[in-house]
Amino acid sequence: MFWNKIAPNETHTADQLRRSLGVVEMPDTAMLEASAAHILNSALGFRKSSERGACMLGDDQLIPMMSYGLIEYLMGIDLTQFDILELGGGYSTDFWSRRTKSVLTLEANTEWAQSLRGLKLPNVEVRLTAPAQIATDIAALGRGFDAIIIDADANRYSCAKAALKILNSDGFIVLDNADWYPNTTQLMREADLIQIDFHDFRPLRWYRCTTSLFLHRGFRPKPRQGRLPLTPIGGKDISQANDWDRVTD
Repeated sequence: MFWNKIAPNETHTADQLRRSLGVVEMPDTAMLEASAAHILNSALGFRKSSERGACMLGDDQLIPMMSYGLIEYLMGIDLTQFDILELGGGYSTDFWSRRTKSVLTLEANTEWAQSLRGLKLPNVEVRLTAPAQIATDIAALGRGFDAIIIDADANRYSCAKAALKILNSDGFIVLDNADWYPNTTQLMREADLIQIDFHDFRPLRWYRCTTSLFLHRGFRPKPRQGRLPLTPIGGKDISQANDWDRVTD
């Protein structure tokens, strides 16, 4: 359903519009609020996620329980050749599996680890770890990764400290709930990574959170679909007719 704005005029008076069964009367503020709520609940899948108890977009695509803005950014870049280290698995494991070359997940929860293995994702390896052991397990991997996702139920400062040593020179680190870990964010800034914070809503949470990207200075994003950024979910794509973006001499 689409709605358009009709203002009273000589042809249609305010009284006539109010008596019309096909007209909804509301102030601009209410219309703006309704539109924003519709995008969040339907297009971004907030309502569906809440009803099903799973993190997904409106098109049923599973996503991490992270800031919507970060998810959309990641959906726009080409990660097909990336080897991922995921510290703490979940709905995010499926998300990374569909977009990257390989995923190694270190999971401290035995039930979650079994559940993830049961998905039989072709490019995913799940290893069981423990909160007090995960930093040691990271150090013992003996290989580099293009992206490292820190979302473990463990000391994230220790995770980040170990992750910094195995991050490839053109990769990035994702730290979820970064606003809760100021010591960890400072550690990664001091390691000369570029911090970008995504403050936003997310599935299954009634408050806004922060997921942060920490980019190696050699990271160069490649568009997944020929352009970057993509039109945001719920946005308006006017790029084809946008004269202000015309290439000039």
